[in-house]
Amino acid sequence: MKFRDDEHIKLYNKLCSRMRYLDCYHRCVAYLIALDSVCRQHVEDIFDFQEDGIKRNSLNRGWQTGTSKRTTRLAFNLWNSCCTDGETYTDKDGYEDELPSSYYSPDYIFCCEYAVYYWEAIKLRYPEYTNE
Repeated sequence: MKFRDDEHIKLYNKLCSRMRYLDCYHRCVAYLIALDSVCRQHVEDIFDFQEDGIKRNSLNRGWQTGTSKRTTRLAFNLWNSCCTDGETYTDKDGYEDELPSSYYSPDYIFCCEYAVYYWEAIKLRYPEYTNE
């Protein structure tokens, strides 16, 4: 597994020790949160260790940067296939639903310096499809 720097390794291990489970979902989220320096500072805003889940409202926080949003979106998508930032619409029958966001597309997310690490996160999430 490739790590960006020593801080990435150190925080990844620390987050894994705090996770309720160490399955592919939890390891992947820990890896991505530990990757980005902004996400590192806001771990508790991104993941709820008590409830064992992501905090989707963290995408709308003022501390997010373009790169940290990419990292957070990928983590959320790999956690539960999340592909919306909470924007909603009402259909013709009056039912409200969330709009998928183009910010979750691979060409948007992978267009940054972390692309090689994002690929590592995908391999963590889908270990059964890697030959390593």
